[in-house]
Amino acid sequence: MIILPLLLATLAITPTATPSISPSPTTTSEIQKFREIIQEKVKAKLQEINQTTETNPKRGYLGTVTKIESDKIYLDTKDKNRTISFTSDTVFLNAKSTKIKSTDIKVGQDILVIGYLNDQNILSAKRIIITSLKSNENLKTIILGQVVDISTMYSLMAVIPLSNKNTQYQVKTDSKNLQVISKDGTKLTLKDIAKGKKIILVSTSAPSANQNITVEKIIVL
Repeated sequence: MIILPLLLATLAITPTATPSISPSPTTTSEIQKFREIIQEKVKAKLQEINQTTETNPKRGYLGTVTKIESDKIYLDTKDKNRTISFTSDTVFLNAKSTKIKSTDIKVGQDILVIGYLNDQNILSAKRIIITSLKSNENLKTIILGQVVDISTMYSLMAVIPLSNKNTQYQVKTDSKNLQVISKDGTKLTLKDIAKGKKIILVSTSAPSANQNITVEKIIVL
């Protein structure tokens, strides 16, 4: 029979398809893909967060101390006077992020206060940090938020602000002067920041129209 030789001859001359090689994606497209993935994760996280009601939202105030009582500090901020309460659990830090005592806070000092706002509009302080309004006169943004996703490869982090859980920030972490510290002032790195962590972002620039922002300091809570 001659069928088999003919079949083998036909297979021998049939050209083999050459697989096409797709060009590797550029860094820009990879970052865009990462951002799209983050968007999906943010939507899921927002749904999870919005299922719970936060009765005592976190807040941050920057101002000058006008009066001190045994368990309260009165603060003059840009828009109004604020009342701050503190307890033995409140962490006090100086400008070098070193722990200090509550008695080290003096009238006339500038401080950054992070805590929970109650229904009497009094902020229960968790952290009080001595700072300087003069040195922070270019400070435009302080964000208290929660990390949704992070990529050290692309120097990007997605953060949902606790004051407005219906939005998010794309945080650029490639600043050469970026400082990462813990709530008690210990120096950290970006590797110490994980998904779900609550952080404070400090920046001298305002967020862009698409909510991108470069930060100079991250405080991990």
